[in-house]
Amino acid sequence: MKRDTALYISGVSKHKYYYQSSPKKRGKKPTSTTCKIGEDGYYPVPDEILVKDIIAIQDDPDTNYGYHKMTFALRFLGYMINHKKVYRLMKEQHLLKDMHKKAAREFVKYRKVMPCGPLEVLEMDIKFVWVEQYKRHALVLTVIDTFTRMVLFKTSAYSIKQGQIKLAWEHIIENYLQPYDCLSKGIHVEIRNDNDSRFLAGSVQQFFKENKLYQVFTHPYTPQENGHIESFHAILSKTLNRYHFWSMDELDRCLESFYEKYNFHRLHSSIAYLTPDLFWKCWNDGLIDIKFNSIKKSMKFKLKIPYHQ
Repeated sequence: MKRDTALYISGVSKHKYYYQSSPKKRGKKPTSTTCKIGEDGYYPVPDEILVKDIIAIQDDPDTNYGYHKMTFALRFLGYMINHKKVYRLMKEQHLLKDMHKKAAREFVKYRKVMPCGPLEVLEMDIKFVWVEQYKRHALVLTVIDTFTRMVLFKTSAYSIKQGQIKLAWEHIIENYLQPYDCLSKGIHVEIRNDNDSRFLAGSVQQFFKENKLYQVFTHPYTPQENGHIESFHAILSKTLNRYHFWSMDELDRCLESFYEKYNFHRLHSSIAYLTPDLFWKCWNDGLIDIKFNSIKKSMKFKLKIPYHQ
């Protein structure tokens, strides 16, 4: 049988038929020496000596570098070397440092939030607001209770770091979770947030674990999974967009007034046309009737007494 006919029947291409694997690795062989600058000019240094220099640098705990920093440390010694060769040599000698692993995180399981009572699901997020004085954005951190729509904490600054996140939650624990006796009531407190690096920090995640708080992350590009705080930010934006802020003091005064009105004066249609503070009080007094819609996965509240009472 002719070659082309046999290849057609068997479904083998000509390239595969003629291909011969080679045990040798293609490309240029790695060098066994490295150039070094000395008093008399350039001279080659065997890789064995170079590896000894790497080991000597790593023996000091303060200079126990990875391959990137090691490349520059060797250049200070006069070696003409790039990071690729340093990586290869350190890998062969098992001198590479362990890669920094990202902290494990739990993602939200349900897109819609349906808490059965206060403080069961809390959401936090950061909003950016432009301030003219230093031509930069200020950051506004807000934590909201999804059941009552109550703002539990707010702060603003030009920079918000991990420590400030933990201070915010210490305030919430002391002023809300502990007085409400969440642990003895068996309330499983869930904290929803996006994948901001401040929320992802290992120290923040460890803080939540130590305080029996269950932190979950929304999936990328799905703000609806954090819908309550996103809706709150939309309301906040309508207020802030009416002003131009020259300084942080002006922004803080505006925010203080807004949060006061939001918690104690502004009516919310989703919580029986009550304010968050009044809704929470009525709930504690047993004056709120709740209906669950399992098909639409929604809740509807109704006040049991006339509004004038």
